[in-house]
Amino acid sequence: MLLTQEQITAANKANLETLAQLSRKAFDGVEKLMELNLQVAKTLMQENVDHLQDSSKAKDIKEYMSMQANFVQPMTEKAIAYSRHIYSIANETQAGINEVTKADIQKRTTQMQQLMTDLSSQTPGSSDAMVNLIKQAVANASTAFESSQKAVKQAIDMSSHHTQSATESALKASEKLFKSTVAN
Repeated sequence: MLLTQEQITAANKANLETLAQLSRKAFDGVEKLMELNLQVAKTLMQENVDHLQDSSKAKDIKEYMSMQANFVQPMTEKAIAYSRHIYSIANETQAGINEVTKADIQKRTTQMQQLMTDLSSQTPGSSDAMVNLIKQAVANASTAFESSQKAVKQAIDMSSHHTQSATESALKASEKLFKSTVAN
């Protein structure tokens, strides 16, 4: 069975649409990351200007050091919040890409199964074993893909849990350090 020009054109069109969808998902993630970075830059700039203005009003070194400590203390929390935002954007982008990929693979699997059905109805009985072998290979590939998707999801969930635990530990350590610095 030879592929027709229409089938080749349809396959190319489907490939281009999948590529366009994947590109849109990737660019959405990049756009969100850029927006986050611009917001962080604006906020940091304003906070630094405000801090410099406040610091210039310090009456002595002790007051200045206290102002410095109060300015630096929330930086850890802000860095952790920033990391969480980046992690969220990355997870959202990855989920979108996985969704497009999964839909494409499911569509192609269905098309392949239909092709095998058409092929088996058009060929004599001697090729049934070959058609069944190809059908089994497609089924095995689908199962492998689903298993890998589950494994990726489990890894992401585990990573998220570990990241959250590490973040909480870092935040507690930072608070302890800040309290001991301010106390001295």
